[in-house]
Amino acid sequence: MATQTFSYYFVQNLPPGYRGEVTWGPHSFFDQGTFTVSAHPVTDFRQTLYWLTFDDVSVGKKDIGSGDISNVQSYLWAKARNSGLGGQGTVKSYTAYLTRTTA
Repeated sequence: MATQTFSYYFVQNLPPGYRGEVTWGPHSFFDQGTFTVSAHPVTDFRQTLYWLTFDDVSVGKKDIGSGDISNVQSYLWAKARNSGLGGQGTVKSYTAYLTRTTA
């Protein structure tokens, strides 16, 4: 089994309870494997209570060809969610970690 991990830095300003969509691709990287997405929030607030989760993670293909021309591209979509309580602070930015495991 081979494992590859990549990190990406995002700025989305996610207030508590809000979600933001993240898209990776198009790339053949998403044609095979098992994918895991996680994140580490970056904030300048002290004593806050929240955590950043990903849900609605899916890998899919999009055909952007026309007529009889096929151009299928692979993507990974995920939604980042600030699951903190109101008044606990906005996640201004975060680092997302994308891991792919292949056989």
